[in-house]
Amino acid sequence: MKKLFQILILISMSLFLSSCYYDAFPEELDPIDPDEEVSYKIDIMPLWGQCVGCHNGNEPPDFRDEFSYDELLNGYVIPKNSESSILYQSLLGTNGVPLMPPSSKWPESKISLVKAWIDQGAKDN
Repeated sequence: MKKLFQILILISMSLFLSSCYYDAFPEELDPIDPDEEVSYKIDIMPLWGQCVGCHNGNEPPDFRDEFSYDELLNGYVIPKNSESSILYQSLLGTNGVPLMPPSSKWPESKISLVKAWIDQGAKDN
């Protein structure tokens, strides 16, 4: 009886501990209005917050606020052509470009926002 009680406690504890695991809900943005202009400073620059840990001047492109726009237009973004832009390809992990961030793909809403910004001319606004 004592052995059965110990096994039940062990099973209960393992169920309890495994139930504490949760997945974070992905941060979703509102759908993109194709007629609304995407702002680099307001809409795009805040997305780089999670990227600055690695892309801080040691790993290109430099996503620190004061450098990010110039860095992106120096070979990573082709204005009005998201499909050929390395930045967009890296968010999808396509055409042999490694997926960024490497831990997991961004939500579609963030990727669409970057795509819209590039296709609108990648303005520094």
